[in-house]
Amino acid sequence: MRNRIVEALVVALVVAGFAGVAAPLDRGQVEVLLVEHILPELDVGSDYIVFLHPAPLDADDGLAPYAPTPIPEDVDRLPYLVPYELTGPTWFAWIDLHPYARYAHDTLFVLIDADDGTYAVHPETWWPMLNGGPLWTDPADHWDEEEWIAASLSAGVPAGESEAVCEADRPGGDSYDWALVVNGWSTGQPGEAGFRADARGVCEALNGLGMRVSVLEPGDASPEALEAFVVRLFTEIPLYNCCDRLYFYITCHASPGALWIGGRRLSSVELARMLTLPGDTYVPSRVYVLLEAGYGGSFIPDLSPHSNINRVWTASAADRPAYGDLDPSFDPNPQDAGGEWTSSFLAALDRLLKEDPLVIGAYEFGREYVPLNMACRSLESLDAAALSGLSDPTDYLFSEGKTEDLLAAVEYLARYDRAHHRVQGNLDERIARYAEAPCLEFLWFLHNTARHDTLPAPTPEFSYRILKGYAKDVAHSDWWEYCDLFWEVFTTPSESG
Repeated sequence: MRNRIVEALVVALVVAGFAGVAAPLDRGQVEVLLVEHILPELDVGSDYIVFLHPAPLDADDGLAPYAPTPIPEDVDRLPYLVPYELTGPTWFAWIDLHPYARYAHDTLFVLIDADDGTYAVHPETWWPMLNGGPLWTDPADHWDEEEWIAASLSAGVPAGESEAVCEADRPGGDSYDWALVVNGWSTGQPGEAGFRADARGVCEALNGLGMRVSVLEPGDASPEALEAFVVRLFTEIPLYNCCDRLYFYITCHASPGALWIGGRRLSSVELARMLTLPGDTYVPSRVYVLLEAGYGGSFIPDLSPHSNINRVWTASAADRPAYGDLDPSFDPNPQDAGGEWTSSFLAALDRLLKEDPLVIGAYEFGREYVPLNMACRSLESLDAAALSGLSDPTDYLFSEGKTEDLLAAVEYLARYDRAHHRVQGNLDERIARYAEAPCLEFLWFLHNTARHDTLPAPTPEFSYRILKGYAKDVAHSDWWEYCDLFWEVFTTPSESG
């Protein structure tokens, strides 16, 4: 996560004199020092913004990042301020190395002695706090060119975003699925409008699929409130005669292994415990977690051992931040708002429900999870941060041995069906023909949680035997023919591509 050149500078305590100027340095001289001497020594990358406080700080000023790096394990509330020791008049410059990213991400604190121009560069991963208040986090300041000493932005200044909120506890339609949407932003943090756009968009999309959606908005969000909310939710689901499929979506700032909900730590261990509550509490047997937060991959080791957590989609891998709205010239989704990953998910979902006959058919026959799963699998082609190589959206599927064989089997089967549906007849009619098969929902679920590129191809005999086993109680001869078609696929590889 650290910039290697910056680390070298700090480890060596690089301090350079700015010779030939009168003391104390005025703002103009500091700007020259920053642009002509300090920046060239740093590997700041293609995107950065340099800010300079309008006046030198005094020894009694409290300058600190919003949180130290790394955050001590016993710290459960932010901000947690560890001030720098200022010994005299000091100019402070802040370099945001990933202006489009959400926190935590690499930044630099530059402290310049106002008397002799010596300076030190300190790597941090949060925004600056001065005397208890944040600096340059308001969009009006952060994206104001008059506030910048220097900048390089590959995607320009993001457009403004609406701050409308999502209605809480929206009643669902025909679906038996349930969703919980959490906006973990808190007062004093940057990105309020983007997080609201995330929660609102996901809330409306899931509710539009017919799901019942519960929402936890800023001001109500904390780990304790979230746990109480989950307990209440798990209590209510059986009362609504719902099935046991729950989608859990959260958008917030994060650090490795921790989501920060309302400024409070929610560790990966605590999240796993909440979603697998023991005792008499009803626990959905199929939980899907969607993390619009940085370092999402760091949650996987603690989520994966739990049998009811079937899948986790993350906006980022274990070592990368998540990104807000990013609109480079090649962005395939330039009208998006909010987090880049979430907006790409919503765009992919909308496109699939309009254009993909397989997804449309599944949705019409009451399998709402199919479009959601397919959208998560295809969103990367619309995610400008991923296309820029900045983020790494990740799909984690938790399954075992024989199940993996069946996952791959159904994936190949669906690919064959999609490739040949014009010859075989209307695809929607074919879906309808098998809709009454008892095993179809399971097969739909498996197909749309499969990742054929990461699973070994099953043997034809084993896959055929499994499908026949699930079909043994089905009276429709068409289902048997479907299994025979599947056998043909595996015995004729050239036709299955």
